[in-house]
Amino acid sequence: MAKLSSFPFDLDLSMLDTGSITNILNDIELHLPRMENSGDVSHLLEVKAFFENELKVAKRLH
Repeated sequence: MAKLSSFPFDLDLSMLDTGSITNILNDIELHLPRMENSGDVSHLLEVKAFFENELKVAKRLH
């Protein structure tokens, strides 16, 4: 179970494989240009960093 206390909510990512996390990261990349204010961009970048870290730490396999 992967949890990050500084993140605004607790997530259990144990059921996600690398493909699922990669898809989430790709979706974030697609949405970044559509963010209208710097607060939205900042929050989305925080979420992206969370998933990137999870992908690196977990080294999940399909």
